Amino acid sequence: MNLIPRLKPYINYKELLAAIVPSIGAVPKFERAFANKFGRERGTMFSHGRSALYSLLKVWKLTNVEVICPAYTCVVVPHAIHLSGNIPVFVDSSDNSFNMDLGKLENTIGPKTRAVVVTHLFGCPMDVVKIQEIIDKKEKEYGNKIYVIQDVAHSFGAKWEGKLVTKYGDAAFFGLNISKILTSVFGGIAIYNDNALEKKLKIFRKENMESSFFKGLKRLAYLFATFIAFYPPIYSFINWLERKGFLNSFTVYYNEEKIDMPSDWNTLPCALEARVGLAQLKKYDRIIELRQQAAAFYSNKLKEKEGIKFLDYPSGNTYSHFVGLVENRKQWLEKYAKKGIQLGILIEYSCPHMKAYKYRKSEDYPNSSNYSQHTINFPNWPGIQYQNIL
Repeated sequence: MNLIPRLKPYINYKELLAAIVPSIGAVPKFERAFANKFGRERGTMFSHGRSALYSLLKVWKLTNVEVICPAYTCVVVPHAIHLSGNIPVFVDSSDNSFNMDLGKLENTIGPKTRAVVVTHLFGCPMDVVKIQEIIDKKEKEYGNKIYVIQDVAHSFGAKWEGKLVTKYGDAAFFGLNISKILTSVFGGIAIYNDNALEKKLKIFRKENMESSFFKGLKRLAYLFATFIAFYPPIYSFINWLERKGFLNSFTVYYNEEKIDMPSDWNTLPCALEARVGLAQLKKYDRIIELRQQAAAFYSNKLKEKEGIKFLDYPSGNTYSHFVGLVENRKQWLEKYAKKGIQLGILIEYSCPHMKAYKYRKSEDYPNSSNYSQHTINFPNWPGIQYQNIL
């Protein structure tokens, strides 16, 4: 049986051509085009989204201070905070959203807080206006600058009250791997308006990131492999290998007991990644249109099904994932797998409950713990025949 995958990048021959055909100045061209697309003037590309976050904290000279982030988020966020020499402080999700609870955020900000990572999870925008009001109030109370960093790795183009969330705060960062709304094969980027910040990031990247002669070739090979892997008959075999653990080196991105970064986190971005990214940018509007169409279909159909609950999905959502809560996740996964449909489990952990962060009181994050155990997501990638899923 051919298996419908839980995710699939929206790539074709245009990305292959972009990867193969050389060009001059691809990286700065992509940085500026990407930043402009998402409401900022400047950008700096990195090997991963977490590398961008790490670099921002470093160039702002933040050391041994508290950086607030969600309890329910990709573990790479607190890892980057910790490895930058700072202290990740977690905030639980709200009762009706996978994102941070704003009341708890306000109560968590203290005199040692110097930055807040505002994660817009699964494409769902946070109330950036309210967050800025909280930050302004706390800056006056403590007399410190508190940086606001928008984490939009899942939320390319998400809007709050019709305005891009990336227009708010001091900077925003994106991940660009093959599973994201847009991809440059691998990679990440920070965007901002500050000319001085651009100079600092470019200097930091030059002085702390290494060139890799074979990086472009590896990315090209990975891009070709992606085309092959998602061919229906082959993907079923790939999924079998993944379930048996043979692909752990490619698919398992964290160890519950370790705080680390990937081995290539500090390599310079390559021109191939930038060229693929530029090709993807041209498709962005269509990608979001198709994701929102799939989400609208699921919203109408799944609300009729028993045993699944949906949290708040405000307008402006770009649906990197269409996520619901179920009581028996394993049962749902098995039921759909028998029909040839792969449901996803994206964040199956709560960061403060992990062994690496056991110094936190895990009982303070009940919603994060609950969501980590009960979320599933339905395939909503562009081009999927979602009418056949339900």
